[in-house]
Amino acid sequence: MTLLYASRHRASQHWRRMPSTALAVIFCIAAVVAWSSTILVKRLAERIGCIDEPTDRKLHSKGTPRLGGLAIIFGFSVSLLLLPIDPRAAELVAKNSQYLFAVLASGSIIIALGVYDDLFGSNAIKKFSVQTVAAALLVIFGFQFQEISLYKLGTIDLGWLGAVVSVLWIVGVINAMNLIDGMDGLATVVALTIAVSFAVIGVVRGDIFTLVIMTALAGALVGFFPWNKPPARIFMGDTGSLFIGLLLAACSIARNSKSPTALALSGPALALALPVLDTLVVMLKRYRSSSSKGFSRVGKMFNADRRHIHHVLIERMGSQKRALLTIWFVTLCFSAAAVTSVITSTKFVGYALGMAGIILLFFARNWRTARPRSNV
Repeated sequence: MTLLYASRHRASQHWRRMPSTALAVIFCIAAVVAWSSTILVKRLAERIGCIDEPTDRKLHSKGTPRLGGLAIIFGFSVSLLLLPIDPRAAELVAKNSQYLFAVLASGSIIIALGVYDDLFGSNAIKKFSVQTVAAALLVIFGFQFQEISLYKLGTIDLGWLGAVVSVLWIVGVINAMNLIDGMDGLATVVALTIAVSFAVIGVVRGDIFTLVIMTALAGALVGFFPWNKPPARIFMGDTGSLFIGLLLAACSIARNSKSPTALALSGPALALALPVLDTLVVMLKRYRSSSSKGFSRVGKMFNADRRHIHHVLIERMGSQKRALLTIWFVTLCFSAAAVTSVITSTKFVGYALGMAGIILLFFARNWRTARPRSNV
């Protein structure tokens, strides 16, 4: 999915209007605030008993605090609150106030859901209901696909279906990021790689909204990673993964011009390919392996199990670190494909890299015999 974007000359003009020093400040403040606030969040989680205890399905060997997503959110939010200090940055923010308000409002709903789930737990119906409300709010404020782009074959107007497709996409990305958060540091590394690719795409397209949002998110993730890398001292929990999913979904739809937002297999969609494809593969496997019928069989698609890519790789490789590096490499391939696919002169390189990513993902799931599991 991508946007019909303005010319490269126009994009470069927009980019020069955004002071690079402001972006550097956003990134650094987000990183410092996220790192330092993780200390406080970790203590809070331990004091109130918000601990993720190990189970047969989970990969950690000892109880680990959740709620780390709050530190990511603090770093992200504080860095953006300081933007108005720079007059040029403040002017650009004002022009994107509608998008920012939508992200703030829907983000608040998702954060509340994440905190509730981390503290008390929540079933699938409650999660999907709240996520749908948050997604619908984004759609109302303009985060909506209006066309299907068929590359050189033209476009198809989605009409009212555009809103439905947009809600499904947003909810899908939110859950894909939530489900990829199953191993120390994994969701942080995957989200950071995707965020950087989104920021680069923002530069290419002159999309200031995406550039600023992804710079702040990348900084917050960099600050959180030292606490979340293997062996993790704190997890981001649903608070973090759901919020990150919302931001990535929103920026995959945001547009920087009056051109219709088009649904296409390039750009942001390629960057999000690993978590989205992994989720689809796992749900299909659950459906096909279930002996139930009707709605009961559909419900089995949402049951937790050990079929995600990180579970498979650890069983095959015997190491969380090797599994993490493998998944990061595949994500990097998809992210490179996303960036090159939005540049006219390298579009086919992007498609080739995207295909290579799919092949790598296939082999990552199937190419080795099982080894004894290890937490190294």
